[in-house]
Amino acid sequence: MRKRWPLLLAFFLVPAMACTISTPRRGDATATFEAAVQATLTALAGTPPAASPPGTPSPPAAPATSPATQPPSTAIAQATATPGCTYDAAFVADITIPDDTELAPGTSFVKVWRVRNSGTCDWDEGFTWVFDAGDRMGGPASVSVPSTAAGSTVDLSVALVAPDEPGTYTGYWQMQTPTGQRFGTRMFVRIQVVAAPEPTATPTPTPPPGEPPTIAYFRADVTEADPGDTITLEWESSGGVRAVLYHLMPTGQLGNSWEVSVTGSMSYTIPTEARNQEQFVLFVFDAAERQAQATLTIPLRCPSTWFFTPAPDECPRSDPLQTDGAEEHFERGVMLWSKAEDRIYVLFDDGQQPAWVAYVDEWDEGEPESDPSIVPPPGLYQPVRGFGLVWRERPGVRDRLGWAVDPEWGYPMAIQRTSRPKYNLTYIRALDGGVWELGPEGSSWRHLP
Repeated sequence: MRKRWPLLLAFFLVPAMACTISTPRRGDATATFEAAVQATLTALAGTPPAASPPGTPSPPAAPATSPATQPPSTAIAQATATPGCTYDAAFVADITIPDDTELAPGTSFVKVWRVRNSGTCDWDEGFTWVFDAGDRMGGPASVSVPSTAAGSTVDLSVALVAPDEPGTYTGYWQMQTPTGQRFGTRMFVRIQVVAAPEPTATPTPTPPPGEPPTIAYFRADVTEADPGDTITLEWESSGGVRAVLYHLMPTGQLGNSWEVSVTGSMSYTIPTEARNQEQFVLFVFDAAERQAQATLTIPLRCPSTWFFTPAPDECPRSDPLQTDGAEEHFERGVMLWSKAEDRIYVLFDDGQQPAWVAYVDEWDEGEPESDPSIVPPPGLYQPVRGFGLVWRERPGVRDRLGWAVDPEWGYPMAIQRTSRPKYNLTYIRALDGGVWELGPEGSSWRHLP
C-alpha cells in the first residue's frame, strides 16, 4: 500500500550517532530534496554543509553521559572475544542438498555446508553448529565444529530426515561460541518433500557396443559479456542421437532447457538483471541414454557501482535505490524507514537472534500517531507513526528495543544489496552519513563509518 508520510529532509548530517534531535518532522521532499542531497554529498567530502534554510530544525549538541539517552552501540552485532578479535562466519557453498532438492518422505540425508571463518579469531574446542529455527527435520540440537583458523574454511555436516508429509521444509543453523553466543550468517537447508512414485518393473537394458558419446567443445563467441548482451553458444559432439542444453540458475540448479542438435549453435540474450556470471551445461545422449556433458561459464562485467566507499569487493545487485528515509535510536537498537520499499528495518542490539527484522510499513496518514496511554520515562520517547505501530504491535519488538532515546529524523537514504545467489548483505545509508550493513538472514548488523 502506498504511504503518505510527510517527510522533512534534514539539510545536514548528524555529527555523531549519540546526538538527540529535538524537533522531528517529516514533510514532502519537494524543493528541499536537491539541497539535502547536496548537503549530504558535501559533508561526505569533508566540507561543512551550507547553512540550513530558515525554519529548518537543527539537532542540539550530544548529551553528556546519561546512559538513558545514549543511542545503541554501533559495533557489529556479532560475538566478540577479546579487544580487536571478532568472531564471524560466512557461507561459501552448499556441498550437498542444494536448495529445493526433492526427496521422498522419510528419506535420510546429510546436509553439508562449506563455511569460512571470516572473523579474526580461531575457532577452537567448544565451538558448535547449532539448530536455530524452522524445521529441525530430525537433526541434533548441535554438532561439534573442528578447530578452524581465521580465514580458513570447514565443511559442517548434519544428518537429517525428510518429514513424512509432502511440502517445503526449511531449517536454519548458525555458529555458536563455547559460552553460547551465536554469530555469523544464519544458513539454511531447504528441501521439497514429494510423494514417492509407485515402483515399476523395468527390464535391464543391454549396453550397446561401441563407445559412449563425446563432446569435442562447448564454447561461446565471447570470453566475457555485459548483462543484456546477445551471445552465441556453439558445440560439437559425436556418437550422440540427441542433445539438451540447460541454463544453470545462480544457485546451481538446472533452469531453462532447449532440445538442440548434437552439433550446432544457439543465440542467447543475457537478462539485464543477471550478475556475476552466466552458466550453461550441455548433455549429449546416445541411443542407450549414455551421456556426455560439458559446462560453460561466461563472466559478466558489473554494470553498477556502490553508493559508498570503501565498497565491497563484489558486484551490487543494482544501482542504489535513492529514497526518503528516517532513523530513530533506541535503548537497545535502531529503526530505519525506507519510503520506496514501504519497509521498516528493526536492528536489535540485545545479543539475541534474529539480529534484525524487516516489516511492511502499515501506518497510513490520518491514523493515530501514538498511544496516549503509553507514557515514557523522563528523557525517553514513545516512537510514533510507522515506527510506533511496529514497536507497539509486533511481538517482542518493544521488549527487545526498549524506549526511544531520541525522536525520529528524516534524511535522503540509499539502499543496495549484494548479488550473491543467496545470503546477501544489505547496505543502507545512515543518518550520520555512514552505512548500516545488514547481514544475511537477519544474522548480524554493524555500522560502517
